[in-house]
Amino acid sequence: MKDKLLKMIKAKEDMRAQRKAEFKKDMENAKNSTELRSLYTQCDKEMDQLDGEIKEYRSMVSELEEAEKRNKPDEDDPNIASKVPDGVDQQKRNADQVKEDPKDSQKRNFNVLNTYGYGANSNSTDKRAEELQARYEKRGQDLKDRKKVTFDIRRELPIARSITVASSNLVVPGQYSDQLNPTFNQVSSLIDLVHAVPMKGGETYTKGFKKPVTDLPDYTPEATQYKNVDSIWDKVTISKTYITDYTEISKQSIKLPNIDYQSQVGGDLRSALRRKISREILVGDGEAGHFVGIFNAPANVIPADSDLTIDKIDADTLDKIVFGYGGDEDVEGTAYLILNKNDLAKFATIRSSDGKKLYKIVVNGNTGTISSEDSFSVNFVLNSTCPAFSLDTTAAGSYCMAYGNLNNYEMPVFSDIDVEMSTDYKFGEGMVAYAGDVYSGGNVAAWKGFLRIKKGTVTP
Repeated sequence: MKDKLLKMIKAKEDMRAQRKAEFKKDMENAKNSTELRSLYTQCDKEMDQLDGEIKEYRSMVSELEEAEKRNKPDEDDPNIASKVPDGVDQQKRNADQVKEDPKDSQKRNFNVLNTYGYGANSNSTDKRAEELQARYEKRGQDLKDRKKVTFDIRRELPIARSITVASSNLVVPGQYSDQLNPTFNQVSSLIDLVHAVPMKGGETYTKGFKKPVTDLPDYTPEATQYKNVDSIWDKVTISKTYITDYTEISKQSIKLPNIDYQSQVGGDLRSALRRKISREILVGDGEAGHFVGIFNAPANVIPADSDLTIDKIDADTLDKIVFGYGGDEDVEGTAYLILNKNDLAKFATIRSSDGKKLYKIVVNGNTGTISSEDSFSVNFVLNSTCPAFSLDTTAAGSYCMAYGNLNNYEMPVFSDIDVEMSTDYKFGEGMVAYAGDVYSGGNVAAWKGFLRIKKGTVTP
């Protein structure tokens, strides 16, 4: 047993040296600090486990050596009649002798005394030696099977056992992806569909538009004054507005090589600026330095009496919107309906008397078409800034949708979107600051360029 334990100690020591060399090589080739920390943790864990097993084996060897010393006959003891020959199983020989002459108590006692030299108590000593030997073999096998044995401090026998699976089979070095999962789209396509006008370096942008001629020519007798039919023009002036955003990230985030957090932050700032502008195209309040939104367009562009008020979204809603927009001579066919996603869902639920859907909706992300089976198809673009007409929480009188040619909204862009980084502002805190800004503006620049749909007093 002792030789077996010594061999197992040697094997564990060789394994320890080999694994330590492997970890050292992996650490030298680590791609980043995260992987390096994971390797350090795993190395310490495996080394501690192997050291514990080696220590346990050595403890078992020491106990065996102590037992051998206690059981070894003393050659100088006068009570010993003879020396046990090498290679002879003395216990078996004694049993054979006793079996041959079981009635000879003197011979039996002599053989026991001759073997152990302990007199009448030698049977209990023999039994304890067998128990120790069996227990050592069991503990050795447990360690060989990589089992962890817990001992009660008050007694020697184990009270519980738990299996520790090799780390190479269960716990692997920390793995990570070098890609961030994107979130849902947060920017309405409205910003890309309106008429953007490059005006880099400018301060203001003036856009003229025509109004319909209301007077008509008339019959005129000779030598009398001609009938006046005047053309009417108007204009809007769009001033430069300054929109900014700001954020901070820790310096440690930039040092992580696999995921480019730095470019992600820059992209998020750009998206936030676009989201703000997309919102202002609808609800900009028109104050100094602000966008003028469609819902707040001035009366000389969209008079209030041109708004459409509806009480519910039903089978006739789309017809009312389409035929309520534009002049008296045409039905406009290039317009977009700007609405909330909840209202688009409401259109999808409209059924005829026989239970069939009245509207076919084709969705392409943020845009798509709403088709009426018996008439026409309308383009739409979603924008969450629109209050949801179909929700009871939306107050009566609220503008909820807009319908029109998106080129009727002018958006001069006075600068590119700039995103800058600074490590100076909070250098002592280890923070990196990012700031984004853009100069732009916007306003409706066509007479009745959009039909604004207002919620009536009846809950849909």
